[in-house]
Amino acid sequence: MNIQFSSDAIQFVEGLVASGQFESAEAAVAAGVQLLRSQQQLRAEIQEGIDELDAGQGIDGEVVFAELRERAKKALESAD
Repeated sequence: MNIQFSSDAIQFVEGLVASGQFESAEAAVAAGVQLLRSQQQLRAEIQEGIDELDAGQGIDGEVVFAELRERAKKALESAD
């Protein structure tokens, strides 16, 4: 695959490499692709949640927060 980048994008990637954040331009672009994958997965999971809520499969927020508070309390108690 051969991809053309704008001069701004090239400068940005070169800056990331020059600063030592990435070993190469290829590594920086690969990280960008991974970020896009993660973003797409998150969008799919959010849409799944929306679809479940629309279908009446949600959980009352107060129930969720009560459970989280109980878990946090137990975690603090076991840490002592």
